[in-house]
Amino acid sequence: MTKPLEVIFLGVGSAIPMRGGTNASYLLRLGSETLLIDCGPAILQQLDAVGVSPREISHIFVTHRHGDHALGYPMLMLWYQLNPNPSLQTPILIASEATFVGLDELLCAAYSSIISVAESAPRIVLPTHAPGKAQIHPNIMLRTWPMNHSDFAPVLGLRIETRGPMLNERVLAFTGDTGPNDNIALLAQGADLLVHDTDLSATIHPQHAAGAFGHSTAQIAARNAKAANAKHLALVHIDNVYEGQVPVFIEEAQREFAGKVSAPVAGVVYAF
Repeated sequence: MTKPLEVIFLGVGSAIPMRGGTNASYLLRLGSETLLIDCGPAILQQLDAVGVSPREISHIFVTHRHGDHALGYPMLMLWYQLNPNPSLQTPILIASEATFVGLDELLCAAYSSIISVAESAPRIVLPTHAPGKAQIHPNIMLRTWPMNHSDFAPVLGLRIETRGPMLNERVLAFTGDTGPNDNIALLAQGADLLVHDTDLSATIHPQHAAGAFGHSTAQIAARNAKAANAKHLALVHIDNVYEGQVPVFIEEAQREFAGKVSAPVAGVVYAF
């Protein structure tokens, strides 16, 4: 019997989230593996809000070093230090070469005692400016492509491919923070779920229709979903200046993409 995959939206906010919100972060239950994507400053509270212990996490993938995606990494390592379990290893950390530099700097700036905890965890180092891949389980393949966001904090978009016999065969794609780029088509091709940066609205701010500040609009995300033949587009990382205007983002995307469009909130679980 195959098992469904679960995507838990721990947070969906931009760098400065809307009132009461938290930064974008996702927890994926992939059969025997549990993958955390990004760990912003509220990660421990985000996990607690959905009843998940950090001990359940098998892998951590960090898209880039910007604070809203990485500042919680030292706090996770502190949690593992204060809650040791010799029978379980610290989660495997997956990131680009450039992102690892930033993560190591965060460790040194936070607590000297957690450096050894982080060093005890296996690492998978992926290329910063080229496609990469990592087989984290015989039935789970991760593929990455560089996105278009920041020279200081290069972003890797993530594609997760699962297959049987124990897992449903699915493709989940996460752009991370990004403006328009050709690699999104590769990342999202045939995806059952495309979680796309939609920091901006072309409807409300037409001057940003081509993307701006290393981010995308709902219109851009929808066009990418259509071009990639994705099934479900989830709009995330909406800037806090659009508080109360999320329906505009959904309508903007639906004008371009005939598939399912959603703007999930923290705590929502999608099963595939």
